Amino acid sequence: MPTAATYTYTSELYDRPALASSAALAWPGVRLERHQLEAMALPAHCHAQHLLLVHQGAQPVVASRHTGPRVEADEFRAGDVGLYPGGEYGPFGWDGPVDIIQVHLDAQALENRARHDLDLTHFALLERFRCEDGLLAQLAQQLLAAAGRPHALGQLYAEALVTTLCYHLIAHHATHERRLAAGPGARLPAAVLARLDAYLEAHAEGPITLAELAGLANLSVFHFARRFKHTTGRTPYQYVLDWKMRRAQVLLRAGELPVAAIGDALGFASPAHFAASFKRAVGQGPRAFQQG
Repeated sequence: MPTAATYTYTSELYDRPALASSAALAWPGVRLERHQLEAMALPAHCHAQHLLLVHQGAQPVVASRHTGPRVEADEFRAGDVGLYPGGEYGPFGWDGPVDIIQVHLDAQALENRARHDLDLTHFALLERFRCEDGLLAQLAQQLLAAAGRPHALGQLYAEALVTTLCYHLIAHHATHERRLAAGPGARLPAAVLARLDAYLEAHAEGPITLAELAGLANLSVFHFARRFKHTTGRTPYQYVLDWKMRRAQVLLRAGELPVAAIGDALGFASPAHFAASFKRAVGQGPRAFQQG
């Protein structure tokens, strides 16, 4: 019996390109795409990556899949998700137009997170032909928005979303056995926090990644993020954004640089993005703050 053709991404079967994609952003262990497709039937195939699919079209659509003589079908409405671990799948199709977000997860990267970060001795992602999980849908939508708004904190923000997505999948959509109980862990030493601030000082203009920050603490991304939140009460993303806003206020008070130059020095993609971020954090725009 012939084996189904193998594809890295399920979207390689589609006859039109993605409307949006994170492929150029090199997010670790994940690739996001948005597709608008007409009613279609996909042939039997094998995809190497795990696939999280989020329907966001206004009209319901019925998806169906053939597995040997068995046919599985269900109606997807906006916000419904499907979770399909890497492997072989029979013919799959939709009976109407769809607007979908597809999050392709590297199978080995997710396995490493489960085993190394969470001390799991066994891990297997479950299949959900259709289910309702508001957090998965929300995370996919936030990742889609992040893919369209690259800026200095974009990589760090995306990594935080991906980390949350992965651990939610492991906790609620997988079978696993835990080797050790995972408590919140000890607080980060003051020396590590000082090292992080020194790193931010030296790299204020460039992108900051969660992996780089975790490396400064000699911890995995998961343990670093959890211990950082336990120590500071904020996520690494919130901490970095707050740091940039504090530095912006110092530079604005000094009055030696124009507002646009300050936003550029702190790594924001545009003066408008800097102004919007500053106003959300401080309550007034940078020009009004400087004049005041």
